[in-house]
Amino acid sequence: MSAAALPFGLDPPGIEYARNPYPALARLRDIAPVHYAQERDGWFISERADIAALLRDDRLDITPGSSFVDRSDPFRATVVRRLRGWFASSEALLTDTVPVATKACMAALIEQGEGDLAPMVAHAIPVRVMASLLGVPASDIPALQHTAEGLLLGYDLKWTGRPTASAPASRVLDLYFHSHWRKAPATELMDLLRTTQAEFALPDASMVDTCSKLFSAGTTTTGAAIANILARLLNAGADSDALRPPYQVDDLLRLDTPVLGIKRVARAEVQLGAAVIRPGQSVCLLIGGSNRMPVGAPHAPPLTFGLGRYYCLGAMLARLEIGAVLDAFQPIAPKLRLSGPVRWREAWLLHEARSLPVQLHGVFDAD
Repeated sequence: MSAAALPFGLDPPGIEYARNPYPALARLRDIAPVHYAQERDGWFISERADIAALLRDDRLDITPGSSFVDRSDPFRATVVRRLRGWFASSEALLTDTVPVATKACMAALIEQGEGDLAPMVAHAIPVRVMASLLGVPASDIPALQHTAEGLLLGYDLKWTGRPTASAPASRVLDLYFHSHWRKAPATELMDLLRTTQAEFALPDASMVDTCSKLFSAGTTTTGAAIANILARLLNAGADSDALRPPYQVDDLLRLDTPVLGIKRVARAEVQLGAAVIRPGQSVCLLIGGSNRMPVGAPHAPPLTFGLGRYYCLGAMLARLEIGAVLDAFQPIAPKLRLSGPVRWREAWLLHEARSLPVQLHGVFDAD
């Protein structure tokens, strides 16, 4: 394959790549596992071992907007550490917040007997959950969800004809949560954040950014992951082993990673085999392809949530929401049918089923 035929050029990704990017990612790994794209002055890394090592390499920095703005040691040792522990252990998430959101979305689907699973279920559940945790009123959810979608869109590589957000999404979210921060209801999560701020004298700006990032990251990528899993289950049919407990959530995430590449910027020279990554150059770690590679360890985890310092702190919440969706779909799966084509997002680094029109054949009890 010629260099011109490799993915990640400036041309549009195309519908076939949007539907199934994995053959192109596998070809790139076979031909050029460490690939330099001159038109982007950036590197694309495909081998799992290289990706795992670079995710832990402090010479590679996160790109602006992809994590919390406050990266100071006091912030990471307090807010980040406590959030990670809370998401992993909160009883309220397990017994109340996630089940309530899932039941409400599934009841609406069953009542209508048809609908689009992407907005009605896949995105609606994590949005309801995160809005509940942050004390966001229902009337504000549609605008915030639209803005968070714009933030996700900005993560993709630039390409000719790529849609653009109507306004800087991160700025809009920050303005909203600046107003929301002090007046929000005293939810368990907001109490945790406010107590931590008072205890360690953290600035308001850091806490506002925390709320903004929690909402955007906790809704967009989780919604995309759920949509991809539902698309796979619909194509596999009701007899799919993935629909029977115990669910292999990590394996489903490995197969249908919503973010195909983790972006980094080199702040020091990095030697990778014969390649030399220069300071200031972009690096894209293609976890979507590497997740599907055979690995030496039989239970090696997928790289969907990253590794090292910036491992996703909401990973446990995402797994919990996916498990709740699988539980909810198990009894209705035999009567669920696609009523139209699955529509996929056109993007280089984002893989997502954007539309999943379905019909339910039969009568079901929403309870």
